[in-house]
Amino acid sequence: MNRINAIIVDDEQDAREILSGLLKDFSDINILSEESSADSALVAILKFHPDIVFLDIDMPFKSGFDLINELKNYDVCPVIIFVTAFDKFAIQAIKHSAFDYLVKPIDVDDLQMCISRYKAEVNRERFNDKIESLLTNLPLKNIKFNTREGFVYINPNEIFYCIADRNYTDIYLTATGQKQTVTIHLGALIDILPHNFVRINRSTIINKNFLKEVNRKTRKCRIVCDSDEMIFDIPKSYIKLL
Repeated sequence: MNRINAIIVDDEQDAREILSGLLKDFSDINILSEESSADSALVAILKFHPDIVFLDIDMPFKSGFDLINELKNYDVCPVIIFVTAFDKFAIQAIKHSAFDYLVKPIDVDDLQMCISRYKAEVNRERFNDKIESLLTNLPLKNIKFNTREGFVYINPNEIFYCIADRNYTDIYLTATGQKQTVTIHLGALIDILPHNFVRINRSTIINKNFLKEVNRKTRKCRIVCDSDEMIFDIPKSYIKLL
């Protein structure tokens, strides 16, 4: 096999140095770059087109999952090997999606087996399908939101839709039909919600899991949760997001 080009992505310098040191013992692996954030990693991946990306999951601002979600939009398909201290449920999601992973602290024998699997089974086809499978099966954790009185924890699966209220946002919940007003504006909120949420106009975010209909002629969409139904206007420029 030709030399394997790799990129290391981890926000912790010590973690990058440890993995880099371990990989130097593999004569057929060439480390192209070491990146400390998802944003810089995306630039490096598009520039170098590596064979493998060793990717930390838990990074500030954007996680490893955010990065692979962004990669769907580009014609580049590296093999992703997660380097993670995540819980067993996230690891099961990774396994289900046919990505490989290493658990911190990295064991050299595990690394050897991981590289051997890559050489034996490398398959870059259907990369987008793997990403969709991963993001679909990944357990969602509660998100902490500040309120006027304190803070609340909300599971994204329980969010029906969100409506802007100046610098605040009203989050409407599926289980209770009630709303929580949180002290974050809509533009910042969409950045921290999972991939199944989409902003459909200047004042509304919906959970696409509840999307039932989009009418291009009237420029409206309908979302339904049990007996609750909402219809929203969608500007033409936003329809393509759905």
